[in-house]
Amino acid sequence: MDPTASPRRAAAVSAALPLLALVLVAGCGGSGHAAPSPTVRTTTVARAPTAASTRTTAAAATAHEFPEFRIAMDEATDYLDPGLSDTAEGWGVMWNVYLPLLGYRHQNGPAGAKLVPYLATSLPRISKDRRTYRLTLRDNLRYSNNARVKASDFKATVERDFLLDSAGAAFFRNVEGAKRFAKRQKGGIRGITVDDATGAITIRLVTPQADFSNVLASEFAAPVPADSPPTDTSLHPLPATGPYEIKSYQPKSRIRLERNPHFQAWRFHKAVPAGNPDRVTWDIVPSASVALRRVLNGKDDWMSYYQVPSKRLPVIEQHRKWRLKFFTPPNLMYFFMNTQVAPFTSLKVRRAVNYAISRRWLKRLAGGLAHTTENILPPGYPSFRAHTLYRHDLRKAIRLVRESGFRGKKVFVWNHDVPADLPFTEYLVSVLNRIGFRAEKKVVTAGSYWTTVGNAKTRAQIGFANWVQDYPHPLDWFGLLDGRTITPTHNSNYANFDVGWANRDIEALTRPRKLTRTVDRRWAALDRKVMRLAPWAPFLNQEETDFFSTRVDLGCYVNNVLYEFDYASICVSKK
Repeated sequence: MDPTASPRRAAAVSAALPLLALVLVAGCGGSGHAAPSPTVRTTTVARAPTAASTRTTAAAATAHEFPEFRIAMDEATDYLDPGLSDTAEGWGVMWNVYLPLLGYRHQNGPAGAKLVPYLATSLPRISKDRRTYRLTLRDNLRYSNNARVKASDFKATVERDFLLDSAGAAFFRNVEGAKRFAKRQKGGIRGITVDDATGAITIRLVTPQADFSNVLASEFAAPVPADSPPTDTSLHPLPATGPYEIKSYQPKSRIRLERNPHFQAWRFHKAVPAGNPDRVTWDIVPSASVALRRVLNGKDDWMSYYQVPSKRLPVIEQHRKWRLKFFTPPNLMYFFMNTQVAPFTSLKVRRAVNYAISRRWLKRLAGGLAHTTENILPPGYPSFRAHTLYRHDLRKAIRLVRESGFRGKKVFVWNHDVPADLPFTEYLVSVLNRIGFRAEKKVVTAGSYWTTVGNAKTRAQIGFANWVQDYPHPLDWFGLLDGRTITPTHNSNYANFDVGWANRDIEALTRPRKLTRTVDRRWAALDRKVMRLAPWAPFLNQEETDFFSTRVDLGCYVNNVLYEFDYASICVSKK
């Protein structure tokens, strides 16, 4: 996720599981190929939940319930509308609020990558030509406002994604009639047919799509009432289908969740937890230092999306290690370069940036909790093959800029005002100035950053981006470089990379039903070929931390491979 997240595929889940087993071992945060140096810790994979952490009976559920769980959260949430949110923060909040037809197990390790039915009665029945998906909605489902959940709500939800010009709309462009609807924005998407009486949902694709079941498990596919307005509803949250509903959202201040009074956990056969805390409060705070102080003082129970500051980490490890968890979700930090805007229309300039940056220095700026990389794909994927096309060479970078004819060009480096990410901007500005440009930083608020750089009118030349896995498939990464996904707004292809052979290779690799060794080799080769054109300068896969207050019982700790920490499953110590 763009941090966005969007899962896919049912028939190919068996292929995804070994992949994710490796992903979890690889490390948190992004991508990276360098082996950890002695100063960098290796990943600790959270142990599987014990029986005490699993809601198996009503009695056990009651034993783990408690009044409130408080979270110190960063300021990077973009939306709390499932049709618009494209950040790890937004998805992390809404995972237990808006349930898709399919979803992922609330478990640690590879088991957390397995697709299971959520609002649907079963995984989809897929036709022999792999173009038709059939599902059935569970009976008698209710929203948090007690309105009935209908099959037609799903169809309206997908159409709403297009009306919103949502980043998630791109996931459904392969549905018959979706492109026509995107242009006309009327008449409905003919490839989705529904029957409210039986709950039947049928989806017809234009071409086979190996990861479409994961698309159905994304927040963009989570049904909301058919009459939901095609506008941002973050401040007036839509009715929920999950164990929690969003009661209020005050940007820069607080998000408050409470139990959904109409959620019936028994209908979901343990696929979705009923939730242990009665209320979940997300306190939005301005820095990691503030978040750490609040957790140490017991005002909050968990640091959400903030990492323990590197200067404080040794002391925390020494004295409070039992409250600390390390993990490495598949993620990538990279600098995008807009291939449609000068000077980054020049291949020489884009390669110069890749040669000029010191990935080791960027690792130091990240506090050492990271692994350097030049790859698009993260390590741990069977399709990952580390390449070293751009060893640090400042002289070569200066020469390439001189040869490009763009020496002295004014360049703005974009980033959001997230304190942990701003040093990367400062560094890139200094590097660009050293190799011959006149560079300045351009910083916007975190909540509007992705939509700003994703708007064609902005013409953002170069900037910081990070991506957290939407779903366990290479398509989740190469979709960011597929020219066919470029849109005027909410565009995630910030490089505006649109190369015919690359688009065709990506399309061809969407067809295989399974990620075989041959298919993995083809993805690896594509990674190298695309990076020779240097639309990005990838640099780090970041390791992450979860830090908790003294009252939290980590015997219930669940860190899902896609959504990370699961607040619905956590327990607190009895006093």
